[in-house]
Amino acid sequence: MRLSARKRLVAAAVALLLSVQLFILSACSEDTHKSSTEPTSAELTINHNTEPATEAASESAETLQKRLSLTSQVEEYMANYDFSGSILISVDGDTLCEYSRGFADKANATPNTPSTRIEIGSMTKQFTAAAILMLQEQGRLNVLDTVDEYIPEYDFGGEMTVENLLNMTSGIPDFLNSMLYLDAIEEIDLMEPTNFNEVLEFANYNGLEFTPGTSFQYSNTNYLILGEIVARLSGSSYETFVEENILKPLGMSNTSMNMNSADAVGYLADGSEGDTADTTYFGAAGEMVSTVGDINLWLCALTEGKVLSESSLNQMLSNTAMGYGYGWFIVEDNYYWHTGQSMSCYTMDLMSADFRVKVVVLSNVDDENVETICVDLYNMAEDY
Repeated sequence: MRLSARKRLVAAAVALLLSVQLFILSACSEDTHKSSTEPTSAELTINHNTEPATEAASESAETLQKRLSLTSQVEEYMANYDFSGSILISVDGDTLCEYSRGFADKANATPNTPSTRIEIGSMTKQFTAAAILMLQEQGRLNVLDTVDEYIPEYDFGGEMTVENLLNMTSGIPDFLNSMLYLDAIEEIDLMEPTNFNEVLEFANYNGLEFTPGTSFQYSNTNYLILGEIVARLSGSSYETFVEENILKPLGMSNTSMNMNSADAVGYLADGSEGDTADTTYFGAAGEMVSTVGDINLWLCALTEGKVLSESSLNQMLSNTAMGYGYGWFIVEDNYYWHTGQSMSCYTMDLMSADFRVKVVVLSNVDDENVETICVDLYNMAEDY
């Protein structure tokens, strides 16, 4: 669905707003880390500028008009959904809309705000892929090397490359989904930690589902193995490597490598509280928690050359496997995206092929509508 922007505000109205120094109804501040955390109600938070109108005047009237217009359009659109979580839309480096609704914790009536940390699930794979490419830039590996060079105890490592893990063409069965199933039938308890030896035992026992490189099959095991490669080559844990080489340098202070540190309680679509799991089951495939502002910061840094070289970024976003790159799904000549689904949260980030438009949707409800919402908001934002 493609929605045209409503641009009916006139310059005189903008000038009037500035001259009387009213608080401007907006969805963001100049710095996403300075966003208001005070909700206007328990059900809906639209950020207001907390700076005097004289400072707001420093931005162009055109940018202000875009913020007002897009925020209004997003509010009208989101009225169609029973949404709980936060949204951020940026265009050409400007955050044009930041929107929150619902409760981070229903029992305590704690509202969601842009600063609420939510489990991002498989969006973690973007960071894992970046970590591997950082190691490649340092000369510690090559993605065309076979996996047995780094995990010699994996029986099938000689049959696949590191790239087969990155682009989901290895044929390795899914450890995480198998464990979630066993937990559902009460064969195991996901609150008991796991480790890489158990992942390895699973992978060795179950073999391959197809010859590596001949097909695509999404499997979290690929990224659990990649996380172990990062740990072995860096001499630290996977979590420490990402923290020291990505999160801290980018100032992503609201992002954690432990999914159990989320601020938001996760809920199922029926309103009941979702199950929880030890973060070790998700690992490099999905253990992170973050905020919309931090994810937007990540997307901007990634596309501005602050994380990887241009050649590495191009490698990450190349369609090497039937619509999948390294930690990104690819819609050719349109946008890159990835969803994340933990035990009870559903998330998605998306950026246009030219990197102009970036959309982040984080919900603390297991709601597949997140995908529709994210793409529709992207289509809206393209007009700005």
